[in-house]
Amino acid sequence: MKKFLVFIFLCINDATSNYCYWNTGCPYKYLSTETPYNSVRGDIRDSVIKLIGCEPVSIWGIYRHGKRKPSAMFSEKMKEAISTKKYIIDSYEKGHSSLCAQDIENLRKWEPDYKFYDGVRDIMEEGRQEMIGASKRLKEAFPVLLRDLPKGSYTFRSGQGLWIERSMEAFVSGFGKPSLVIDDVKPNQDVMNPYANCDYYQQNVRNSPKSSAESNRYLTHPEYLAAKDRIHRRSGIEYSLTDENITALYDLCRYDWNAVEYKISPWCAIFTKDDLEVLEYVQDLNHYYRNSYGTPVNEVFGKVPLGDLFTNFESVTKGGGKKIVAYVTHSTMLDQIYMTLGLFKDSVPLTGANRDRDRKWRTSKISTFGVNFVAVLNRCEKQGSKEYNVVFYLNEEPIRSICEEGVCSWENFDTKLRQYVNTTIDFC
Repeated sequence: MKKFLVFIFLCINDATSNYCYWNTGCPYKYLSTETPYNSVRGDIRDSVIKLIGCEPVSIWGIYRHGKRKPSAMFSEKMKEAISTKKYIIDSYEKGHSSLCAQDIENLRKWEPDYKFYDGVRDIMEEGRQEMIGASKRLKEAFPVLLRDLPKGSYTFRSGQGLWIERSMEAFVSGFGKPSLVIDDVKPNQDVMNPYANCDYYQQNVRNSPKSSAESNRYLTHPEYLAAKDRIHRRSGIEYSLTDENITALYDLCRYDWNAVEYKISPWCAIFTKDDLEVLEYVQDLNHYYRNSYGTPVNEVFGKVPLGDLFTNFESVTKGGGKKIVAYVTHSTMLDQIYMTLGLFKDSVPLTGANRDRDRKWRTSKISTFGVNFVAVLNRCEKQGSKEYNVVFYLNEEPIRSICEEGVCSWENFDTKLRQYVNTTIDFC
């Protein structure tokens, strides 16, 4: 009998002082809403759901924009944080830092591109590649359906904003058909962002102190304070770091990470895996209360695009409809859709008093750059008659929790989504 030796390689992120980031082997890649799409996506071409006797007849998808530059406020804070580089290097040379020599060398070589910090919220090249890749894979996964897209057989529309509109341009270019036309942006309420011009949401949710109360509470938690102390000691910075300083350094780590070119950022070296998990939770709390389960009204907004999804697919079953409908918007809309469908809901609400390490609500996996929620309508021949079913995907992986085995019968789909047609948001 032949004997086989099996080698198992484990990724171990040591949180002790001798932890070297540059050769950790598997750096912690979950960076909340600034997580690059390529760090977490699946591949719809490899879908494990294979339906015999069925053909896809329509696709409906809603996408968050690709990776973009930070807003003016965050750009300024990040520019200020760049000056920390000198303090970190000086501290290491004085023997006050626990960073490794190669991590310091990589940080020393790092040079900023100050155009990146001009405050113009435009899509980055990495973001363009994220969106192009998503549509290319979609086309390859459904070659017959998407081979020909004559006028009237599709809808491509984005929300308002330079980075969002250019994300849609990149997405459409991935189909390799220059003749495709993108619909004009709707300046008022649209199915892809009904909350955007809702005064009630803007005043009572998005800009309300209540939405950040739990994340602020967590900033006083011993777990966060311990991470803050570790960051201070590891970097060796001689002055006290504020929460604002930590956020800016975290942003340098996140925005400088390129998952398309597989380049990690030297700024991430000042954080241990434990630190990044703590900072990730701060962001999770913000999104949980601002966009989803933490605030009941968010469920209503999620009904609007889901009603649009149902209407589009029902039209196809009646001989009309589109081959593909795709929208590009903000992560807010995706978060609200999750709430409406009951996805990623924890049995106990998230709070600043305790971090559940096994929580379902993880922005690093469900609210990343380029995150997408896609539904595919299939027509099947069963004993001489036509039947329809729907398969849902998140980040190009089948969602099994909406329907059994990841496939919804038309009756099940109808029961779940018809109720959202003509949803009103008069309270706005």
